[in-house]
Amino acid sequence: MANSINLVAGRLPLSKIGLGCGVFSGAYGLAPQADATKAVRAALRNGVNLVDTSPYYGDSELKLGSALLEVKDEFPRSSYHICTKVGRYGYHISDFDYSAKRISESVYESMRRLHTDYLDIVLCHDVEFVDIAQIVDVTLPKLLELKQQGLVRKVGISGYPLEVLLRICQIQQERGTPLDVCLSYCNFNLHCQALTAFVPKLRAAGVETIIAASPLSMGLLCDGETPEWHPAKPELKNAVKQCIDLVQSCNEESKISLAEIAENYAFSYSDVDVHLVGAKTAQEVEHALRAYARAQQLQLYAFGKYEDDNIQSIYSQIKTILEPFAEYTWLSPPSNA
Repeated sequence: MANSINLVAGRLPLSKIGLGCGVFSGAYGLAPQADATKAVRAALRNGVNLVDTSPYYGDSELKLGSALLEVKDEFPRSSYHICTKVGRYGYHISDFDYSAKRISESVYESMRRLHTDYLDIVLCHDVEFVDIAQIVDVTLPKLLELKQQGLVRKVGISGYPLEVLLRICQIQQERGTPLDVCLSYCNFNLHCQALTAFVPKLRAAGVETIIAASPLSMGLLCDGETPEWHPAKPELKNAVKQCIDLVQSCNEESKISLAEIAENYAFSYSDVDVHLVGAKTAQEVEHALRAYARAQQLQLYAFGKYEDDNIQSIYSQIKTILEPFAEYTWLSPPSNA
């Protein structure tokens, strides 16, 4: 299966699928250390070479670090790339600290948790929660200094509002220090394709690596209950519920789930460099990799065609139900932050 994951160009040879380790926090269900270790091993054995985490994700860094220690004989540090984040340490705006001192401390703390003496990628986490001036005048200069010291290899940003991400990237380009990486989440999936209009603009701003995270829109496009904390408005949640009911009513004939259709669609978008997928077990990792391989055959984003007429009918109806939300985004930061 490893051969099905193409490597993208750039100084960091990243696999097209990255392992999102935020799910190790338990936000999407129980995530024991043993399962996390098996998930990391399965990902690395199948050609995934990017693991993503953050201090904000509970004990994710600790679990990922323990997993990487456990597999070190099979996978030395040079065989994979670690992406972590700085600046966000809780839910509320008061839990953000983008000062140069805290950024430096955070990098060293992450290295200790992850048992490494360098970090491949460090992103400013959820940049929309603080003033842009803080990011471009204080935080990014500090990260670039740490990059010069060899502690960080690539510097970038992550967040939700695409306009904010783009503006920061443009400012950095204007200053002669373009960002290496930009991570956008929930902006390309079955219900929202807003990212497509921004990818060319991010490229024009000098961004080397664009990462699209959460193909299942933080659990919204799954077949079970939507996480209680999910920020989507009720109208979108109700539309997704219609899609779930549709798939389940046809399940005897189709043998497919909403999550599978969503993954087939998201992974067929090839203009980004990496699709970041949360997986907390080896089985979830293997499922995601099969979905990626399937997506390369189907190319739903480009052509929108299943070979099975029953599944094609379901997919067409789902796209019709979700079409009104193609450009919809929720408020970030939320009003109660």
